Amino acid sequence: VCVSSGFSESDVQSVCRDRYLSIRVASTHAPHFEALDKNGIHFISEQVASRCGYTISTFRMDGFTTFRASYYSCFTHNQNDEVFTFRFNVVVSGRGGQISQPVSAVCSGLIWTHREVICEEDYMEVRKPATPGTLKHMTGLSVTVLMWCSVWQLMFLQSDGQVFSMPISEAQSQGYSLTMSTQRVVLRSRYRQLHAKVIMVDSIPVEVVQVSLFFKRKLTVMMIDLSMAYSGSFDGTWLHWDIPWVMTPLVEEAARFESQSLKVGVEGVLLDEPTTRGFNLVQQGGLVQIRVPLRAEGVYRKSLVVNNVYKELYVIFLLYEHIFSLVYEDGSSINTSHVMYILCSSPVETISDDQVFIVYLGNIPADVILEQVWINGNQLMMAESDERGISLSPVVHSNGSRAYELQLPFKDVTVHRMYLGGGVMHYSIDINFTLTIMPQRDSYYYQTFITAQVFNAFPPEITAHCSDRGITFSLVLTPQAMSHWEVGVDHEPLTLELAAQRGYHLHHDAHKTILEVPVFSIGYTYEGINLSNFYGTFKLLLRDSKTLEVQTSTSKRCLFKTEDMIVCSTDGTITLVTSPTATWPTVLPERISLLDPACRPKQADQSRVLFEFKVDSCGTRAMARLSVERLFRSASPGFGSVKVFEILKGHNLNKL
Repeated sequence: VCVSSGFSESDVQSVCRDRYLSIRVASTHAPHFEALDKNGIHFISEQVASRCGYTISTFRMDGFTTFRASYYSCFTHNQNDEVFTFRFNVVVSGRGGQISQPVSAVCSGLIWTHREVICEEDYMEVRKPATPGTLKHMTGLSVTVLMWCSVWQLMFLQSDGQVFSMPISEAQSQGYSLTMSTQRVVLRSRYRQLHAKVIMVDSIPVEVVQVSLFFKRKLTVMMIDLSMAYSGSFDGTWLHWDIPWVMTPLVEEAARFESQSLKVGVEGVLLDEPTTRGFNLVQQGGLVQIRVPLRAEGVYRKSLVVNNVYKELYVIFLLYEHIFSLVYEDGSSINTSHVMYILCSSPVETISDDQVFIVYLGNIPADVILEQVWINGNQLMMAESDERGISLSPVVHSNGSRAYELQLPFKDVTVHRMYLGGGVMHYSIDINFTLTIMPQRDSYYYQTFITAQVFNAFPPEITAHCSDRGITFSLVLTPQAMSHWEVGVDHEPLTLELAAQRGYHLHHDAHKTILEVPVFSIGYTYEGINLSNFYGTFKLLLRDSKTLEVQTSTSKRCLFKTEDMIVCSTDGTITLVTSPTATWPTVLPERISLLDPACRPKQADQSRVLFEFKVDSCGTRAMARLSVERLFRSASPGFGSVKVFEILKGHNLNKL
């Protein structure tokens, strides 16, 4: 249940999410927030937010600012861990000064997991039971001892194996927060704290705080582990987030790990089925891999200007939830909910209308020379640069220093290219400049990674129509498009040589390519063959010329008139149509059989018969042709023949 009042719905919206209250503010100016409780008004600064369980999200898109308040945040009224009451002021600056809008909300209806670890954008929080008997493997904590905070200690396990303890009051001054309700103990920590450490879990960097909470008088001990995995990347097509499948700091050695559920969400809301948005969520080896396509719902595209250059980035706010069990030898188990929020974004990308990368390197002192340039692992050879349209020009300054300007066309073979769909082509270059100080020849390097996108790189449209002789395809391929796309038949690229070998008729001009495919050419598939007609289908593929990944295909299915023919299907079926009435003496078609007398025609009329049989049946004979050290090639298509003869005794006509 969420009750809110006192604000305009179009400006401020609040909703109870899973374990937190979300407030969304629409404003051109960044708002600030105040929390209210019985002690007054509390301004929520960045330091207060990370210590007290509030997040002013860095995810600000479309003029919105998102504010999240943990159910266990500092100034929230908690009723027996069942009902949580929030009161805030949202303060927005305007032309007339500051405008304050009150927001109040009541959230309830929770089902708690035994242990809950939440990794927010600016803090980590863990919640564990505080009552005796909840966990057999841990001595319980009494709420009444909270009055003696001086006897409570936090004991940190440091990266060198040493243990460091401090009283609660000192820990709070260092950015930690410990609160206790009737049911739960909650520990919160900012990131990059003094006693935090970064470890590698299955090649993923994980920030960990390992701390024990103990009561000195009664030696009551509770182990509290915090961990946060952060690893986001971008490959030009997908945003990546890799997370360890087993977060080892949260798993005890004496327990068996059992995964219960794995979910991903967007903007704080878990998705029932990630694939509906095109997401990819898989467990691969020791990692959970989340992949998000750039055009997925929830991905924002942001434009910006950096150093007078137009750039853009893609960003999405993701949620990850993994619920797992730790099963002990006595059969008991503990459920843990591990939740993480992350802002996944692409690198800032440069957009170019000229389809040329322009890279300026400077300023270079007079005693330094540019010795080598490597582009995506390939050394730029200046002898070839003019042929490829590459320009590397020196720029001399009045003080004797120099700079270099590199111009590299997108179409160059060294440029990495990837089609993102929707007419968007992504280009990227990784450039390494080798600079050498003269005369001692000490070298140093400068490396940079640059990306760009073209938004009108649509694949050419292929049209087709039927004729009596076959199928004719036409497609528009500009010179620029020809470098991006490859037209193919099955696995073969469509070239003049392939067309000549297969009997196709291929015509090129400056703007269009026309392909005529005779009906019995290689590449057709045939179906529905009878004595009157049959269907022939021919398919052209359009592939990325670099990756050879098929982007689209065009198939055309036409109805043709049946003539005498032999068709061999890929499943080993032979369909044969022939006219036996030309023989002497004349025989009736229905009396025809193959070498095996049991193989009778599937169809027959007064002039023709149709047989359909497997290649290894009906008396067929196999022959192998062997050539040694010579390759026999024919310039013209091959032809087969059918021999018809009469066996007088049985008046049975046989065909081979």
